[in-house]
Amino acid sequence: MTGRIFKRNRIRLVWLFVFLLILFGVILINRESGDKKDMEITVYKTGYCFDTVITLTAYTSREDSEQAAQILEDALLLCQEYEAKYLDRFDEESEIGAVNTAQRQALSEETLQSYEISDVCRELTEAGLYYYDLSDGSFDLTVTPLSDLWNVTDEDFRVPTEEQIAEAKALVGSDRVKLSGNTLTLGPGQQLDFGGIAKGYMCEVLRQFFTENNLPHVIVNFGGNVFVMGGEEDCTVAVVNPLSEEYAATVSLSDGYVVTSGIYERGQEADGVWYHHIIDPATGYPADTEIVSATVVMDISVDPDSGVAWHSDALSTMFVLTKTQEGADELWQRLKADEDYAALSQVILVRKDGAVIFFDENDE
Repeated sequence: MTGRIFKRNRIRLVWLFVFLLILFGVILINRESGDKKDMEITVYKTGYCFDTVITLTAYTSREDSEQAAQILEDALLLCQEYEAKYLDRFDEESEIGAVNTAQRQALSEETLQSYEISDVCRELTEAGLYYYDLSDGSFDLTVTPLSDLWNVTDEDFRVPTEEQIAEAKALVGSDRVKLSGNTLTLGPGQQLDFGGIAKGYMCEVLRQFFTENNLPHVIVNFGGNVFVMGGEEDCTVAVVNPLSEEYAATVSLSDGYVVTSGIYERGQEADGVWYHHIIDPATGYPADTEIVSATVVMDISVDPDSGVAWHSDALSTMFVLTKTQEGADELWQRLKADEDYAALSQVILVRKDGAVIFFDENDE
């Protein structure tokens, strides 16, 4: 077992800089020369997209601060464009929303349906199918009918009946999803949900956007997905414990991802039972897991060419779905044995009993 256990309680990402930036706006950091041109400016923009608050922060010179602010504004618009055009499953005008609408309408036909999809949706589908296999089916893009049934954020939430669960569960299973180039084929009534990986994908889109626009030092807080790029010094991200006032850990990195998934925020209580949003496709119910939350740390400075760093979004959900510390350890060992995951440096779990578990690449 590579885990180190600390007796604390609960977890979620807290980025201390964001609060200060929102509170005070632009911060000036005077360098030793005292010349105004050498003063570093912290510029930030906030917006709302993918059902979460997005905060973008750039560190730049006073001279370039206006241009940096415009780049951040354009980045927020880019996120909104991707959501509206491709990824909003609740909007029939988006690509995935249109596919799901057609699938619901074709449910009674009991035939396979094929669609020509964009490169964006193809890349997300490819990643989703890969993690479906890696997770032995627990990470499933087709969980949509169950997620809709367990609408735990609805004010009128009701626990579904066994019959409703069985009916929705029959539509779930990525083993029936076929992808050939940009041709997507779904089973009768199947629908896709990129919610478990879309924010990570958008962080990678933003990374490329900032690089192309010569904005080298940026921090993105995308609703639990924190992405740092281009810092000469490490940025410290605090991982907070939802069961305690104390931090579970702090993570320092100059280029990479710190992403948390958990069962503690999005959900509702009914008859004394907490029902959360992470669904176990095998049972059709919210996952019965001892892991309150999982944080995945990807250090891109270790592997600058990593093609899977943005997958940390999916991986954090997968660690929750392993259900036990032993299951999480097994997944950690499998990932670290794969050279594609050289950037994976740490996983931090919080168990229901309050223990904080660390899997660290430096552990023996």
